[in-house]
Amino acid sequence: MPKAAIKTQLELQPLLLQSVLKPLLDYSLLSEFRQQLSQGFSKYSSVLNAIFLGAQAATPGMAFLSGYQNAIRCLDPSCPDTQLAAFCVSEKGVKKPWDMNTRLKSTADGHEISGQKGYVMLLPADLDRLYVIAKDQAEHLRCVHFQSNTTGIRLTEPLRAPFIEDIPHSGVIFDSLLISNNQLMPIDGHAEANKPFRYWEDVHVTLAMMAWMFRCLFDLPEKTQQVLQQDLQQKMAQLVDQFETSPDYYGVKSFSLFEDCQAILDRCGNNLLPKQQKQWQKDRMLLQMGHKIRGIIKAKIQQ
Repeated sequence: MPKAAIKTQLELQPLLLQSVLKPLLDYSLLSEFRQQLSQGFSKYSSVLNAIFLGAQAATPGMAFLSGYQNAIRCLDPSCPDTQLAAFCVSEKGVKKPWDMNTRLKSTADGHEISGQKGYVMLLPADLDRLYVIAKDQAEHLRCVHFQSNTTGIRLTEPLRAPFIEDIPHSGVIFDSLLISNNQLMPIDGHAEANKPFRYWEDVHVTLAMMAWMFRCLFDLPEKTQQVLQQDLQQKMAQLVDQFETSPDYYGVKSFSLFEDCQAILDRCGNNLLPKQQKQWQKDRMLLQMGHKIRGIIKAKIQQ
């Protein structure tokens, strides 16, 4: 294990122990989750805050939400600490970003967005801000942001997902929704938003899930608990260090490290108490989707 990762592991231990002493947060305690999210941003980096919140999660779904909200801050560090946000990309039947049908056109006063997204987390009641990928008149992908109460948003049936069922989501239609020039982010919507977000989400959600698992292991016999928690901490420290080395996209070592993280999560999951094990076996499907996508990305990088 590299010396840097050993140092990080020693730093993680008090953070984890502090976090597991806090009350468990399920979705009914979303207001408290917001407070803890904001409090964490005042103390920690996004990866450490994902661990801080993940260890307070009552379910894998809440751990996912913890990691996801921290990944959003990699996309936009100016996103207010107390707000919950969603990154909106998925469209029914669309597999390639450049085939998106959501359109952005210029107006006299700014821009207008029209189209539909299939999976938007936290709607209808609890989402504050949306980040939306859309195609402009020059056929370039752009990223815009606006509040969830903006005129021109209609809810629809979401794309189906057989996991993370405790976190609400909806489909959404944008009906000529008007935004100002300062709501159009000055970045390439694919190269600087859509493409790296997959990586940011991968890192932060994996760390939050590992922190959730770390807390669950306290219910096991002490010897089993200590061995598994030690292994978890080692991989968490390595992933934190890898992210600090490669904060923008997958590095050469990233792919094998994610596989190692998945392996230790599954080993821990096989030892959980029945209720927690049932939750894990269902919601781990989300991380398995990441495995497939990483395989495609790895093949492209190695070409």
